[in-house]
Amino acid sequence: MKLFSYKKTQKKNVKILYILPSHYDDDGYPYHFWKGLLPSNTLVCMRALTQKLINEKKLDEKFEVHVEIKDEFVQSIDVDKTVNESKKRNEILIVGLVGVQTNMFARASDLAIMFRKYQVPVIIGGFHVSGVMKLFGPDVPDLKFLMDNGVSLVCGEVEGDGVLATILNDAINNRLQPYYMIPKSPDIQDAPIPVADPEYLKHFMQPMCTIDTSRGCPFNCSFCTIINVQGRKIRCRSAEKILQVIEQNYDNGFFSYFFTDDNMSRSPIWKELFMGLIELKQKGKKIRFMMQIDTQSWKIPDFVRMASEAGCYLVFIGMESINPQNLVLMGKTQNKTSEYAEMVESWHRAGILVHVGYIVGMPCDTPQSIIHDVRLLKTEVKVDEASFFIMTPIPGSKDHKERLERGEKISDDCNHYDSCHETFPHPNFKIGELKKSWLKAWSLFYSKDNIIDILLRCPPEQYWNAFWLTLWNRYSTLLSNHPMSMGFLRKKRRKERRPTMEIESISAFLHRRMKDFINQVKVIMQVFYEYQEIWLLTRKQLKEKRESLASAYSYLQEIRTCLTQILQSNQYTQFVSQEYEQIIQKTNELLLQLSQTSGQMNRKIQRRLEQQLSGLKEQINSFKSCVPNIENLIRFDSLVKKKIICSYEEIMIKSVAHRRKINRWWIGLKHDLSIGRFRWKNMFYIPEVLFFEIFTGLRFAISAVRMK
Repeated sequence: MKLFSYKKTQKKNVKILYILPSHYDDDGYPYHFWKGLLPSNTLVCMRALTQKLINEKKLDEKFEVHVEIKDEFVQSIDVDKTVNESKKRNEILIVGLVGVQTNMFARASDLAIMFRKYQVPVIIGGFHVSGVMKLFGPDVPDLKFLMDNGVSLVCGEVEGDGVLATILNDAINNRLQPYYMIPKSPDIQDAPIPVADPEYLKHFMQPMCTIDTSRGCPFNCSFCTIINVQGRKIRCRSAEKILQVIEQNYDNGFFSYFFTDDNMSRSPIWKELFMGLIELKQKGKKIRFMMQIDTQSWKIPDFVRMASEAGCYLVFIGMESINPQNLVLMGKTQNKTSEYAEMVESWHRAGILVHVGYIVGMPCDTPQSIIHDVRLLKTEVKVDEASFFIMTPIPGSKDHKERLERGEKISDDCNHYDSCHETFPHPNFKIGELKKSWLKAWSLFYSKDNIIDILLRCPPEQYWNAFWLTLWNRYSTLLSNHPMSMGFLRKKRRKERRPTMEIESISAFLHRRMKDFINQVKVIMQVFYEYQEIWLLTRKQLKEKRESLASAYSYLQEIRTCLTQILQSNQYTQFVSQEYEQIIQKTNELLLQLSQTSGQMNRKIQRRLEQQLSGLKEQINSFKSCVPNIENLIRFDSLVKKKIICSYEEIMIKSVAHRRKINRWWIGLKHDLSIGRFRWKNMFYIPEVLFFEIFTGLRFAISAVRMK
């Protein structure tokens, strides 16, 4: 006889879906890529934090909760399909749009409204919502529109005790508040550290893990939102726990990291973390990483040395400007422009590459000053990589708030706040001129000559890191996109166009995609051929020749600097006895240096070079009697680069001479075909050309992929 009977209650399933939204291009299509560049730290942190709540049973136990993540930059977000799949599984769907920056806010809002049409609970958090709400409160029109449509907003970080559990339990039980204000920045000492996820990382070109070891920044830059969102007090994770996760990831095949701290050098645990990484290295578990730091970090005792020993291969530094006046006006007084070159050199001596963030459109900038500053970055400061950003008063920053209070005109389209668009009228630039100067800065820095110079002077052990970094930036520059928001092979879907724009017809969309495809192929081919020659000139195996070429490029930069100074002065005749003669002297020193170097390698090379240089010496000396006007200065620059340096390269490295000969053949063939002419003698060169292209192309591709 049964005294008691139990009826098992089946729990209802809940799926929490965290989405990192993309942002729209100027034609209204979200950015989607086959492969991305950098994974999202926010996504994996939110999943780890939610999973911890599930494991600790802090979510409503009447429900079976599981959590998923999607990165719209590299994964498809089909709202209808996502909702219908949840309905079929009879599960409650909750959507969290996380890590939303200002330029993502338009897309995040559109996705939120799409989900709300199905009555799906939607939560939005990130820097835009947090920054705006902290400075202006929740009654901003864009935020109020979302709340009126049932979207909940979260202002602040959710690692605090009970914060995320409260929000998610409210969502599960359909009692979400319009907004959640989290005034206090939480202690993250015991916050869960996400373990590498192979399923997520497979969507990226390099399986790089991300960890924020600390949050907050002690500085007071007026254009930055960090201090208003994460505070000026630095809070850090446990170094011991970070090292445990890093070792676990290594055992699973992941050894590359981006420490996403806004300023790793001010993290209280940097020394403990570096010592732990050095110990892992001694155990045969070598980790490589890049980090963000400030311009003064190189002065911290042992910081540079220990970073190098721990496995750092690249530092990102917010240099922002070379003009001291700009830095004072923007509150970045900790940056000392007079120390930039010494700072970069200190990192180079440690074998670490330097990537700087540089803002164009600061108060004292002009179209001319930007060109001048980029030249200084190349020739005097000698950074290895530069990312250029258009000055943007981001909502949540002091700069944005003050502009609004002064009643200044400012763009109301959040999609433009990506540091690639003009968002306010600059007194020193006409409309559209700042964007042109920004594009010019990219093209000047990532010119072929400067890329060669970077690769020749970088340490051999860092060659392939510098190679791929510059290649990516060159590829992005040619597509007129910012490398940090780019991926490889763009995808577009016709019906995903921004709601404020009309959906294109199938034929119009196919025409657009065909143009995109042709342009993409052109850029890939251009980069492939450019980097073939760059690789032939700079590869590590050249040894002494590589050092000689590096010295030649150093001379070239000095000569061009002198030429630029004369051109910018507009007073040519005053320089005949000084700068002009100095240029000629420098060029003669270059010829002597090249002649001596070639003699150390091969007598045949020396004889060929001496024959070439003897005629060039006469041409150089003939310039002494010329008036230093624009035409003669341009001729002189062409003589140095095209006759001296190029001749030296072709004499020293036969494969370079052959590559350029084939290039000239292709150009000639293209020209002949364009005018309807065909030379039969070209037929005899086709086998040689095809053999060279296949052999050299395969050799280059294999070396680049294997990084040998």
